[in-house]
Amino acid sequence: SLTQNFTPGLLVIVLSILLFSVAIPIAINESYKHGVVYVTKWDAVDVLSYYGSLLGSVSTILALVITIIFTKKQIQRDRFLELNRTKWEKVDLSVTQMLIDISPLKMCNFKALNGSITENLHIIISNLLQYEATAKTSLNNIKFYINPIEYRKIEVLIEEIYNSIMHFCKIGDELLDEYLTLQTLALEHGGTIPNEELLKHLDRATEINKRIPLAHDAEYQRLFNMKRDVFERIYAEIEAEANQKLQFRK
Repeated sequence: SLTQNFTPGLLVIVLSILLFSVAIPIAINESYKHGVVYVTKWDAVDVLSYYGSLLGSVSTILALVITIIFTKKQIQRDRFLELNRTKWEKVDLSVTQMLIDISPLKMCNFKALNGSITENLHIIISNLLQYEATAKTSLNNIKFYINPIEYRKIEVLIEEIYNSIMHFCKIGDELLDEYLTLQTLALEHGGTIPNEELLKHLDRATEINKRIPLAHDAEYQRLFNMKRDVFERIYAEIEAEANQKLQFRK
């Protein structure tokens, strides 16, 4: 604010300007009017004219100094803003990519199952294993861009993402158990699965699969909303801290 910018040093400068611009002209005028000063070869108009020129020069120099100081602070602000926004934008993009990678819908993201039972099961199982490996390692790069103190700004968000990853992977593990059981039965029966066992485990897998879109629409979308709020707050803090560098104070 304006009052915060008036440091003791700046206050002295303002008072000095007021003294030179108001008090001295009055003193000169009063001195000549009452004749209390020694007799000179110039009159009050000459002195005031000289003083006015001197004051104008001082004002110009002062304005130049203030402009230089402000320009320096503006450069510092812009540099601070650029460095910090660039850093946090990288973190922002990294978190966004991580959220894309852990989408629970990716557990169902495999090509058409047109092969044999064993081939189809292999595709499903491989996809589930790949999803879990990607999801569980997605948090590894977050701390690459920021230090431990800065990490605190997103710590709650990362904890929420981690908890969601564990929840999504739990659904994946339950699916994996059913499909691995079917794969074992297929190997034991020469590539075929007894119809009763097949229907039993497929029904279980179907019920588990119903939880995936629910997790996506509720928990997963909530993470995106939380991520947006966190980074909007971070960018606002960076802007506020950058603006503080324009203030005339130590």
